[in-house]
Amino acid sequence: MYMRAKRVPKPLLLSGTLEARTVNVGSLVGGRVTAVLIDEGFHVVPGQILVRLETDTIDRQIAEQRAVIEAAKAQLSKALAGPRPEEIAKAAAVAANDERERRRMAALYRDGIVAKQLLDDAATKAKTSADDLRMLQKGTRKEDIAAARAEVEQQQRRLDTLLKQRAETDVKSTVGGVVQSMGLRPGDLVAPNQPVAEILESTQLWVRVYVPETQLGLVYVNQPARVRIDTFPNQWFPGHVATVSSQGEYTPRNVQTRAQRAEQVFGVKVLVDPNPKLKAGMAAEVDFGVKGRAE
Repeated sequence: MYMRAKRVPKPLLLSGTLEARTVNVGSLVGGRVTAVLIDEGFHVVPGQILVRLETDTIDRQIAEQRAVIEAAKAQLSKALAGPRPEEIAKAAAVAANDERERRRMAALYRDGIVAKQLLDDAATKAKTSADDLRMLQKGTRKEDIAAARAEVEQQQRRLDTLLKQRAETDVKSTVGGVVQSMGLRPGDLVAPNQPVAEILESTQLWVRVYVPETQLGLVYVNQPARVRIDTFPNQWFPGHVATVSSQGEYTPRNVQTRAQRAEQVFGVKVLVDPNPKLKAGMAAEVDFGVKGRAE
């Protein structure tokens, strides 16, 4: 009589490799590189300047734009204040003088001394100066004030855009991590939106493992897990399940045996708590803290 050995559930342990998110850092404006402040392998923090681009052209544009804004503000102040008494007096004198000249030309035309064209020119000039005087006497129109104010606002927006472009000449890291690639040198030309450095975000490490369909019910998002690295075989690093794939697959690249590849599996991403000992590329083993299928 034979006794069948009792199947004992084993811990759900799966192997994978530590991975990290990479971030490409660049500038919205581009330009010529004047300084490279980091190199491959450097540790950087968020906001740290990596590369500086030339600023001569943008600085000149900013200075010119500030002058344009000052001129627009002066026009707005003038519109708000309205015409000065001396301006009205001067316009009145011009209008009176032009009207006298029109009358003189009219008399000369009647006597046949001057051509009609000269009379027409004098009449046009007199009418224009009279209209100008009436405009000054009425004061600045509301629509003129609104237009002057809109001009100031438009020019200020233009300056704001230039200042943002100026800030983009200092290419900064958006994350903390390790510089994976940096091939620029002073004098190089960088196009707008061109990545200048690739940064490995070392605080965002994870292991992607593949759970057999028969064990999938044991794994869920936010489930506590722990990770062991070959380099530190006696130490477990805490983490948790970040995502569970909603679609199965048959041939994930890091499943090693033929039998395993024949099973349908689901990708699971396990985030590992930050630890300076951990590096991307390390071989890892994930323990989900549950007993798997009995074998």
